[in-house]
Amino acid sequence: MILGLALTLNFGYVSATDNINNIPQILQNTDTSNFANIVTTSTNLKATTSTSSKTTKYAAGSPVRTSSTKTIRVLIYNGNGTIASCVTGVKTALTAANNKNLVPGYYFTYGTSKTITSAILSNYDILIMPGGTRGYNYVHSSSISATAIKNFVSQGHGFLGICAGAYAGSVYVSGTDISYSGWGIAPHVNSKVYNHEGNLPVSMSNSALQILALSNTLTLAHYNGPAMYGNGFITFAYYADGTYKGYAAIAGDTYGNGRAVLCGPHPELAPQNPILLSKLIVWAANVKIPVTTVTLSQINKAAKDVKAYVTQNHKLPASITVGGTGFTRAQFLYFLTTSLHKVNSGSRSAVTIKSITNPSIATDTVKTGDIQKSEFLSLANKIISYINAHGRAPSHITCKLGNIRFENMIYMYSKIMGFYYSNGRLPTYVSITKWTYGS
Repeated sequence: MILGLALTLNFGYVSATDNINNIPQILQNTDTSNFANIVTTSTNLKATTSTSSKTTKYAAGSPVRTSSTKTIRVLIYNGNGTIASCVTGVKTALTAANNKNLVPGYYFTYGTSKTITSAILSNYDILIMPGGTRGYNYVHSSSISATAIKNFVSQGHGFLGICAGAYAGSVYVSGTDISYSGWGIAPHVNSKVYNHEGNLPVSMSNSALQILALSNTLTLAHYNGPAMYGNGFITFAYYADGTYKGYAAIAGDTYGNGRAVLCGPHPELAPQNPILLSKLIVWAANVKIPVTTVTLSQINKAAKDVKAYVTQNHKLPASITVGGTGFTRAQFLYFLTTSLHKVNSGSRSAVTIKSITNPSIATDTVKTGDIQKSEFLSLANKIISYINAHGRAPSHITCKLGNIRFENMIYMYSKIMGFYYSNGRLPTYVSITKWTYGS
């Protein structure tokens, strides 16, 4: 059974900066449950002076929750050095994430505190250090216990630093006007001062696709946040333009048993991206994001592996791994045919996982021969329609060569999509013959 290898083939936000000549004063933060629109700050607003240790807790939104919903408790620092719009933006993004169910299975609550101590952190799963005047101010603040943060994360909790918070969480910060050591919550990440205010494009990485199920290029607000570099950390996004094009814009790292995310841009500010922010929080909080989709690349890589397995063992594997998760044969047939349909139509969107029942056993009546591209595309659409209508895979499909039973459908489409994975194009035909199915 050999494939035919045809040759034809802008709001004016002021946020974190570590440029010592460009340090804005900030709006005083107050504990409030008012989910107002994010407000614009300016360089002449009053600086925060409160040193209260009060912690205020809120629920973020009121979606329908089930007994299986995982609640993630978020602490947002809102003391000296923070910028009010950044704190408010995190709150409104969490509310949107809950109300729109952006991360199914997870619900976010949050509290705010003007001080960070071990006692306060003990009530939470993740600490967010938002945008502020400078990361240097956070590192040297008497209101923030670096030891408490390090112990909190190393014990298995999460840290998300945005802009000033990212500078503070990195190992070392270097710039024209300032350099200093950060907390090292992301122990493999160093930061360069990136003096830029306005929106910037960031390219989501393969890691973001695999871990966060996010892809493509996003436009995010950027106000002098860090450009990050180093070895041994996960790059979720790169700067796609500007002075530090190719540097990490969003980095993930581990610290002890916990996780840290450092984010140079502002997903909480306009153009706000609640799904990015909430998924970064879930990852940093060290809880598994439910797998709801598989990518075309994951499917087609699995197709190549299945084709090789059948060639060697003359049978299908009992279960088939796609992107690190095991699926039934029926689900895999749906993935294969849907991937083929998407590839042929020019779509790169992921395939939604659904529960599909295996069919009853059928007998092949197929004759040896070739099935041309137009026919295997048509058969794939019929299989998809059948699965969507019945919730199970068909036991056989009829083609011009006869009836192809379920197992041979999987092998046929594994050859087709495995070929696509290796060659970047669909074959012009696929050869069919009977084979011994085994168990």
